[in-house]
Amino acid sequence: MRLSRIVALVFVLISTLSLAQHSATPCQNPEFKQFDFWLGDWDVASSADGIPRGSSHISKEMGGCVVWENWTSVGSPYFGKSYNTWNPNLKRWEQYWVDNTAGVMFFHGGLKDGVMDYWTDEVPQPSGEKLLRHLQFFNLGPDKVRQFSQGSTDSGKTWHVEYDLMYTRAPAKPPKQSSR
Repeated sequence: MRLSRIVALVFVLISTLSLAQHSATPCQNPEFKQFDFWLGDWDVASSADGIPRGSSHISKEMGGCVVWENWTSVGSPYFGKSYNTWNPNLKRWEQYWVDNTAGVMFFHGGLKDGVMDYWTDEVPQPSGEKLLRHLQFFNLGPDKVRQFSQGSTDSGKTWHVEYDLMYTRAPAKPPKQSSR
């Protein structure tokens, strides 16, 4: 009888410790803050010619665990979302992109020399080729981020630019006036 109480007490203590560890705020670790330079509301234009390409709202969600992108194109019905998070088990950043054309991409990588550096695996394309992508986010200060994407169909021997975009922080919207 006494042994069963001790076993029950040990089980309760282990369960409580496990719950306490699970309930902690793991997404407050420094790695989860590495992509915070991208947070905010952005006007997005082509780096080459300055032509507006879209807008993006980037926010921290799920207790700071997810950097959530909401992209809307200019002059087209195209829009998409990305979910970015630090994977503590694999010690890397991961991005999952989805859009309204059934487009899906999975990237993985990390922060290197201040640049968020993402890669895909080689992904089969409808043409039969395999496409490797390299996506980078350059922190150019508090109000500018460059997003640069390249693709390769020869396992990374040669690369072509897919897009080169400049994110400029959108001006703050004035507070709404209440009508009386």
